[in-house]
Amino acid sequence: MSGATPAAPVRHIGPLALFILVLAGLIYSLLFPFNRIATENGVPPLGYVVWVSLGGGVLMLIACVFTGKMPRLRRRHVVTYIVGGALSIAAPMTLLALAAPRLPSSVITMIVVLAPILSFVFALPVKLERFRWLSLAGLLFALAGVLLILLPEASLPEPGMVGWVLLTLLAPVLFALFNIFIDLYAPPQEGGLQLGTGILLAAGLMMLPVTAITGEFHFFPGPSTEGDLAVLYATLINAVRWWLMFIIIRMAGAIFVSQTAYIIVLGGFGWQALFFGGAVSGYIWSAAGLLLLGLAINTLSKMRQQRADRPRYRNSI
Repeated sequence: MSGATPAAPVRHIGPLALFILVLAGLIYSLLFPFNRIATENGVPPLGYVVWVSLGGGVLMLIACVFTGKMPRLRRRHVVTYIVGGALSIAAPMTLLALAAPRLPSSVITMIVVLAPILSFVFALPVKLERFRWLSLAGLLFALAGVLLILLPEASLPEPGMVGWVLLTLLAPVLFALFNIFIDLYAPPQEGGLQLGTGILLAAGLMMLPVTAITGEFHFFPGPSTEGDLAVLYATLINAVRWWLMFIIIRMAGAIFVSQTAYIIVLGGFGWQALFFGGAVSGYIWSAAGLLLLGLAINTLSKMRQQRADRPRYRNSI
């Protein structure tokens, strides 16, 4: 018997995967203006998360019906939906909703963008990633781009906020664990549409008792038509985002997909300026340049590794 360590999963990383990654990040960052519109019009934060999850899951379920590819309900599939829903939505979003009124938004964002670095670190011991200096450099360039925007505003106004910062650090840890879990455990034959449907529905159902306990369930019609429409638009955005995310996961792996966190932050600033006015500062453009450089370096590193892993055939005499 061989004692060799298992090889890293074979991925298909290239310009198409990078394009879908950027597209998914820009689409997902559209949630930021609709989050603001919803909360400013009386939609409770946790009730908003429930509807965006359940509604997104229902939309994806309708797509499953039309394609004839329904989510499977075998044990491994159900475990994937429940654990994936808890790690990616129910637990971290509850944490972030609790932290939102207690911490500056820039601090919360800076914490959340640690997820790609943590995903890379967690992937090393389970052989989902190989350590490459070029990949690490790419991740750090992208992180530097985000920090260029956030650090000037991220100092804590009150020392008592430190406890909430430490608690909020669990959110990127949970996001990173979700990426590892999906790569290691998700059924390989399950399509992205079915996985996204199961995870969103499971997350929404888990959040229902949380909103019942906190009294934050949102009933339609709400106090404002504008708030209700924001929830519906966000639901559609979330469904499309999860579908694209699982396309990239199957193509390039969940660790590669974790880099959408960087794009989401920068995209959020751009959509904010478009929806609510305001100029895009030079810091934003510099940050965008660092981000794109980091993504390009990391993608190049993974493409080089991908080529090195391909079997080479020699003519034998």
